[in-house]
Amino acid sequence: MQKRVLLTLFISLLLTVSAISGANGNNDNSIKGVNDVISIADARIDGNNDLVPDLLGSEVTIQGIVMSPNYQTANHSYYIQDATGGIVTFFAGSTDPVLNLGDEVEVTGIIGQYNGLTQLQPADGNAFSVLSTGNTPFAPVVMTIEEYLANAEMYEGMLVAFHSVSLSGGTWPASGSTTLQISDATGTVDVRIDSDTDIDGQPEPTWPVDIIGLGGQFDSSVPYDGGYQISPRYYATDFPPAGSVPVELTSFAASVSNDVVTLNWSTATEVNNKGFEVERKSGETWSKIGFVDGNGTATEVNNYTFVNEVKGLSGAIEYRLKQIDFDGTYEYSDVVSVEVTTVPDKFNLAQNYPNPFNPSTVISFSLPENGLAIVKVYDIIGNEVQELVNGVKEAGTYQVTFDASNLTSGIYFYSINFNGQVKTNKMMLVK
Repeated sequence: MQKRVLLTLFISLLLTVSAISGANGNNDNSIKGVNDVISIADARIDGNNDLVPDLLGSEVTIQGIVMSPNYQTANHSYYIQDATGGIVTFFAGSTDPVLNLGDEVEVTGIIGQYNGLTQLQPADGNAFSVLSTGNTPFAPVVMTIEEYLANAEMYEGMLVAFHSVSLSGGTWPASGSTTLQISDATGTVDVRIDSDTDIDGQPEPTWPVDIIGLGGQFDSSVPYDGGYQISPRYYATDFPPAGSVPVELTSFAASVSNDVVTLNWSTATEVNNKGFEVERKSGETWSKIGFVDGNGTATEVNNYTFVNEVKGLSGAIEYRLKQIDFDGTYEYSDVVSVEVTTVPDKFNLAQNYPNPFNPSTVISFSLPENGLAIVKVYDIIGNEVQELVNGVKEAGTYQVTFDASNLTSGIYFYSINFNGQVKTNKMMLVK
């Protein structure tokens, strides 16, 4: 293939294409195989950037974690989030089923839009299935107000947080719903205090505070490019003192090449972060193998790298990070593992790092034998953006950097064709 997307990529986009066809006049208004779960990001995708979901009017099924209380007194409205994004669910006339923070649910409904806010609209409470309870909700994405407003559509429906904000407009509500304005050093955004939460009537926080809430929108005019806001959920958790939101580790990955393991991780925010001890597991014992300085207190994204030579070792090797504050408190990361072999035992295309990224990211792939490798990047509609690799490669693990400085924010796909075998992954550019 030359300028169009590989067959495998066409298959991955089939749901989106069929739903768009339905919205443009096809009598079948649902995605085929509606019981096939799709990600929230795919459910709310806006490939042409017209601020209207491509699947508007189509029926989809998603799974995710409940991230909010019910935002309606007589109706049903919860925020659901998965690893790719968030969305609000809404149907009128009943508050059943009652959902709880941390419930994992599966729900089927129609993609709708209300004043710019993308919604999943189930027919009734029977569209919900609770798969499990007591799950840990997703941590908020911590950023500045300027960063939030620059990509507010991306964060709509997701839990976000801001450091050290002050009240710049509005009056804390003694009762009832109201809209406040909060500011940090970078900008100002609306905060919607909803009377269906436990927030109104509580004592006003002592500003500045950190603030946590769900990304939302209320824009009464087309195009829906304004009215962005956040909605706090609980008084006790969503207005902590300034500096309370801790180090947020957004990614931690490991890759191996030529007897060297490279660890990469990112933080979205840091508070009093002295640094990271890097630990490797030997048998049943964890041992410190290095230390990487942190950035103290920071609200911007920081990327870290640590290189570990593993010559003479083989098999699975596990790593973890011990993040240490200046006061000595610490917290462990999740464990990542790599398989160390002289030659990769299978053909693999790894997830790019970092992801999301701006403006560059690293793509890694493993080849179990010599052969022709072609790596290309495509946009959301299948146009070739850039060819990164095209040549005969020896067996081994490779890394290539993709620079997207001249591209706009959005979802892209990268694909490798190796001796006729094809693998494709998705990545997100955030500017």
